[in-house]
Amino acid sequence: MNSREQQPQDGELSEQQRLDLLTAAGQRNRRFILGLSVALGSLMLVSVGFNFYHLWRADEGAQLHSLQQQVQRLEHQLVEQQLALTHQEQLAASQQARQVEAQLFKLENPDTIAQVSQVLQAQEQDYQQVLDGLRLGMRDLANMLAGSRSWLADYTEVIDRAQASSKKRSAAIKAWGEKAVK
Repeated sequence: MNSREQQPQDGELSEQQRLDLLTAAGQRNRRFILGLSVALGSLMLVSVGFNFYHLWRADEGAQLHSLQQQVQRLEHQLVEQQLALTHQEQLAASQQARQVEAQLFKLENPDTIAQVSQVLQAQEQDYQQVLDGLRLGMRDLANMLAGSRSWLADYTEVIDRAQASSKKRSAAIKAWGEKAVK
């Protein structure tokens, strides 16, 4: 039923019809305003979301840029430190090489070898004299005590071996010193 069909013939609407028309128009207007507010609210939320997204991206971009700069500074410092370390290693190697050369020169110097040879020969002679003194002291002690000939023979063998070994060392040292002088 159409509201116009219910109209009286004289063109005026009844109270009920007017009320129905106003109620229908009010509901239509409310639905329209509700739809419009939902659309505008959605637009507003999307806009706020995009703004936050762009702010977040801008902060992230700034942080990323800051981190990239920091990485570049650290890489630059690392390169400088590596160069300094290489330089220090080269200096240390050259100093060690000079020290080794100086030591080798001292060791290869015939005068030095002859001096060391003389000192070592003197020490071996002193050692042999101590062994001779020990042998004489043991013989004197064995003559003082009865029945001590058995341990004297044992200790004499040990001293003889030590003295023979010392004489071999002395001969080797003498040959080393003579070889260096030639």
